[in-house]
Amino acid sequence: MKKKVMIFYFSKYSGHHQAAKAIEQGLLALSDDIEVVKINALTYTNPILGKIINKAYLEIIKKKPEIWDNIYDNPDVMKKTKRAREVLHKFNMSKIKKLIEKHSPDIVYCTQAFPCGMVADYKKSSASDVTLVGVLTDHAPHSYWLNDEVNYYVAPTEKTAKVLEGKGVSRNKIKIYGIPVDPKFRKRHYDQRIFSEYSLSKESPTILIMGGSQGLGAVKECVEALLSDEDYGYQLLVVTGANKKLYNRLKRKSKKNRNLKVFPFVENIDELMEVSDLIISKAGGMTTAEVSVKGTPLMIYKPIPGHERMNTDYLVEEGAAVEVKDCNQLHERINELFDSPGLLDKMRKKMKSISSPDSALKAAELTFRN
Repeated sequence: MKKKVMIFYFSKYSGHHQAAKAIEQGLLALSDDIEVVKINALTYTNPILGKIINKAYLEIIKKKPEIWDNIYDNPDVMKKTKRAREVLHKFNMSKIKKLIEKHSPDIVYCTQAFPCGMVADYKKSSASDVTLVGVLTDHAPHSYWLNDEVNYYVAPTEKTAKVLEGKGVSRNKIKIYGIPVDPKFRKRHYDQRIFSEYSLSKESPTILIMGGSQGLGAVKECVEALLSDEDYGYQLLVVTGANKKLYNRLKRKSKKNRNLKVFPFVENIDELMEVSDLIISKAGGMTTAEVSVKGTPLMIYKPIPGHERMNTDYLVEEGAAVEVKDCNQLHERINELFDSPGLLDKMRKKMKSISSPDSALKAAELTFRN
């Protein structure tokens, strides 16, 4: 009998969406006899509210990141917003009920806590036995994930699992599979084709600069700092994601510098990672998981407070990444890394050692246990 799967995510340009797509690819790799439906939770339930929330989040992250640090997994904030969340869930219940009963899924994956809570409420109110899986895309499992109706939690590491246990989640519900990464990241590409396609030289260091799907962080600052060092002649690949303003600004700059290649949101980030000697990025969970599978050394610059702070601490403690906290240090630290190939090689090995290349496949296998 054909398995039916529903995957909820949050925002098109996000790690949550990338994780949803990764699980979908994992499912399709395991079976042809499967039906997968992916749903952008806020766009489906509250399209106007979704735009407001996304815009507010971006404004906070860009202008007042300390506010996000204060509200992330804050018990007082959870308590004060409990009533509002209950009203929102109740308002959305008819839409969620209609959607789930229309598709009759055997299993529902949620890569973000908001839809996970809504499906959990649906299960409770309707006595549904649909299997619900919460898929964490960061190393910090905040309390909004916690619901008795969740059957499984897919966690990145043992450390994350222990935090979940400390919050009251039964150990037998926790599956330490890693953050789901598209199976395509496991493949090695013919790098000469990529070098030729983008007019890159193997003789010069190649650095990939990213700001996640939304193009956040100090991307422009990093680019300007590295272009000023003519002695090293770095080749810069810059991915601006959905940030059109940043893309247009850097694209103009690239016309005057042949060492600067600028891209909007791309589907072949795995190829760009593969030809890079170093990646500079903030510390989104999805980005760091993909980088680890590729085994590329990572330099973290100005991570978002809260979840990215915890992601950063984990990677630095493991020796898989280095963190740089100001622009002057950024320039100096990069030069030190390229002057110490042994250190870069050590970081590559550490990255590979903590990677979970089969994470999406393992998460997908939960579908066939039911």
